[in-house]
Amino acid sequence: MGVSNKALKISSVIAAFCIVVYISSVSVGVVRILANVMERRNAAEKEFFDLTDRASSSAVFLGFMSEAYQETLRDFLSASETLLGIIITGSGGEYAFEKSPGSGIVWTGDSPRFKTTTGFPADPFYLPLRIEGQRNVTAQAIYSYIDYGLLLRVLRNILIAIAAALLVASLTLMVEMLQKSNRSQFKTALPRGSGKKKTMAQFPTTENQGLFTPRGNIGWESYTHDRLASELHRCASFEQDLAFMVMEFPENPGDAQFRQFAGEAVGFFSMRDLIFEKGEKGISIIVPSTDLEQGIARAEEFRSRVAEKLPDSFAGREELHIGMSSRSGRLIDAERIMLEANTALVKTHEIPVSPIVAFKSDPEKYREFIKRQHKQGV
Repeated sequence: MGVSNKALKISSVIAAFCIVVYISSVSVGVVRILANVMERRNAAEKEFFDLTDRASSSAVFLGFMSEAYQETLRDFLSASETLLGIIITGSGGEYAFEKSPGSGIVWTGDSPRFKTTTGFPADPFYLPLRIEGQRNVTAQAIYSYIDYGLLLRVLRNILIAIAAALLVASLTLMVEMLQKSNRSQFKTALPRGSGKKKTMAQFPTTENQGLFTPRGNIGWESYTHDRLASELHRCASFEQDLAFMVMEFPENPGDAQFRQFAGEAVGFFSMRDLIFEKGEKGISIIVPSTDLEQGIARAEEFRSRVAEKLPDSFAGREELHIGMSSRSGRLIDAERIMLEANTALVKTHEIPVSPIVAFKSDPEKYREFIKRQHKQGV
């Protein structure tokens, strides 16, 4: 009877071990696949931003939809790790490019459409393109969010783990059957299980940022610098001005009120992809083709719009504070113009009667600043 109870305990330990192996291997595999899917989406977003920047800047030097321009887009797609196809729509029609023939686009007559099979996202990436001489140009891209190489490796590891657990369970069952059939007094020494279940380590998951934030449905704050640098480069190529605004409330308006505020900014400036969150209380806005005086006028108009359309949401709070700077014909980098705008924003709190402060560049001081930067670089 003692031998039977001992064998039952060993069987229970082995069964528990096998169950833990089954659950752990499947769970780890699922977590790895989900984490990889989210990582690939983030990588695809970055590649899509790079592609749209390339599409906008290349049009200046190569000509929109010239043979060299199209070859540039094809080369980008062929080197991409995630993007499968892009459709550019403009006044001249629709243009489609694929990583490889048939990889992501099908044709309905003369109109290209993205495939909707398993492994492709339901909603492709979308952004308007600002190209000189062209109107209403948009870019859409589709990507594969499944790394089939990783998927096969994960499935293989799961099968190996399950096969090993089945082998242990089969050997245990065979030993028990031999014990029951053997009536002799020989004792079979079996290794004693520890009885402690191994717990599955928690794997960090990558949050799906997407193109826009869930709080305000505008750009993430971390994207501000790179997008501003790109727009400064583009405006310098066209010899255009650019205004950069930072605005915030002295108090956190709360999620619901912030979403209303961000929605008003999108409706007023009409450029969701150039509006970004700034901390918990404000937003940053890139306004191309706008000088400092025009920027001040638009900022005052926007403040009036917020006060008029959202009186209940912001009742009892102080007015919106806005600081700004502009390119003003300078070859300025993103860090410098962001510093100038934020310095101007600080001044609005030091002088409450001036809720809008613009940083006006001094050519002499700017040249001295460039000389110092050059000497430090040397």
